[in-house]
Amino acid sequence: MRWLSRRVLPVLGATALVGSGYLLGGMRAEPLAAQQKSPVVQASGTAGAPAPLKPVKNDQRVIAYIYGNTPITREDFGDYLIQQFGAERVRLYVNRRIIEMAAAKKNVSVTPQEIDAIIAQDCAKIGVNKADFANKVLKQKYGKTLQEWREDVIKPRLILWSMCRDQVKIEEEDIKKIYDNMYGEKSQVKIIMWPSDSKQTAFKLYDSIRKSDAEFDNQARNQLHSDLAARGGLVDPIGRNSGPGSAKIEEIAFALTEGQISEVIDTPAGAMVIKCVKRIPARKDVDYDAVKPMLIKELTDRLLEQEVPKAFAKLSQEANPLYLLNPADISRAEVEDQSKRLLGTDTPKQEETPRK
Repeated sequence: MRWLSRRVLPVLGATALVGSGYLLGGMRAEPLAAQQKSPVVQASGTAGAPAPLKPVKNDQRVIAYIYGNTPITREDFGDYLIQQFGAERVRLYVNRRIIEMAAAKKNVSVTPQEIDAIIAQDCAKIGVNKADFANKVLKQKYGKTLQEWREDVIKPRLILWSMCRDQVKIEEEDIKKIYDNMYGEKSQVKIIMWPSDSKQTAFKLYDSIRKSDAEFDNQARNQLHSDLAARGGLVDPIGRNSGPGSAKIEEIAFALTEGQISEVIDTPAGAMVIKCVKRIPARKDVDYDAVKPMLIKELTDRLLEQEVPKAFAKLSQEANPLYLLNPADISRAEVEDQSKRLLGTDTPKQEETPRK
């Protein structure tokens, strides 16, 4: 759930969130032209003049030579990578190309400095430095290197933000809601979550965790959601006006009195139980006008988060990708759609001419 990830991220500290370089990848390689002019190292057991390099097609750039003059091309390497990772990465790559092509049409570009600024901002939000962000957050939580995160996540996000920015309208009333969300009264809660396939467990345990604080804390510390378990279920205090994605959770959190436990809540991520720990009074020391620029930025970011999925859905529909290499997560409906399009059997039916 988007709300849960936003609330849990600051909990993770230096150990988790929202890769290290490889030894072989870090070794310096000379440009291809220099490689071709260098003397060829002959295979063991050969003698005489160096064998000439075998010619390759213009579209097959060489990444290495073996046995003196046998080329290994980018095409060879690409086929290997596709076999190993193609199904897992094809959708991600196609989506990137859709976004980049749309950006090119609109003359939207993103600089490395802008990407660096977002990464620094994300690091500050969760209280980690860049090294820990790369090694303990991206690598452990997402299985990505920092470079992959830059290209696969941050760059597309910034492009879509730029394309959606004109659609964001800032109203004074909405700015005040953000102020209330950040500095108004809050509800401090603990959460226990069970995966979708363990919902029955939640109902079996509910009576015991409702009657015993010790049992609730025990289940909170030992729940399968590792980030929540690390904090005994405690999440960031919840404020009002958190947004449409968290309206239900917010309503429940403020409806509970201190020490009270909610019913079992069915969510797309699984079953959830919320316990109110305490209420935190609104802050009276923060001047609205003094923080207004920051509030506007926060509101803009939240509105863009809502607009970006809509914008990409539209771009994807316009691009109408046809996968010849099916993604690993392709659904049955998508398989049927791809098959029809490949066979040319999905042409729209001509509308009948109305009878006079």
